[in-house]
Amino acid sequence: PFQYDSNAQCVWVITAINTNKVSSPSKICSPRGATTMTDGLSLGQRWVQLGAGEVIQINFEEFDLEIGYDTLTIGDGGEVGDPKTVLQVLTGSFVPDLIVSMSNQMWLHLQTDESVGSIGFKVNYKEIEKESCGDPGTPLYGIREGDGFSNRDVLRFECQFGFELIGEKSIICQENNQWSANIPICICMYQIFYYYYFSYITL
Repeated sequence: PFQYDSNAQCVWVITAINTNKVSSPSKICSPRGATTMTDGLSLGQRWVQLGAGEVIQINFEEFDLEIGYDTLTIGDGGEVGDPKTVLQVLTGSFVPDLIVSMSNQMWLHLQTDESVGSIGFKVNYKEIEKESCGDPGTPLYGIREGDGFSNRDVLRFECQFGFELIGEKSIICQENNQWSANIPICICMYQIFYYYYFSYITL
């Protein structure tokens, strides 16, 4: 991605409409140079059609929005801005976990303020089977038990020798197509020791 415009409101709607499944993901990047409206805001709207009619999974390669001021709202269905369909409101520089729709449509709404923006975001999207949360991946230096991603499936995690698991040891695919928690991370035990040791020394 590259730095997005100030005072921007940009909308994407991803729609799965046909009968053949999409096998490879496509990308959305934060925009620049959208059409200027008379109220001083920028408004861009793109309809992105996939090749099938199940549910939509998005995952972020990069994410960096000015925290608290610039937001990316993600919702289910085609009614952009409907608060009842909002899945997540994202801001800051933490790269979110994957997000899955409940229907065959998903919308993304980027809203920025007047100040200088950050670098933006890059999203991969694809169609997956209905009643699925998608593959959340395996933590670096981690081990995953379980290979089902459908509703009520459970994944369990542990870390390789010398690493400590931070986060949930197991997650379940909920009926809203979202995992019950983010996947955990595995941190070197020496890093944890030094963190607590130096924290104690500075007290």
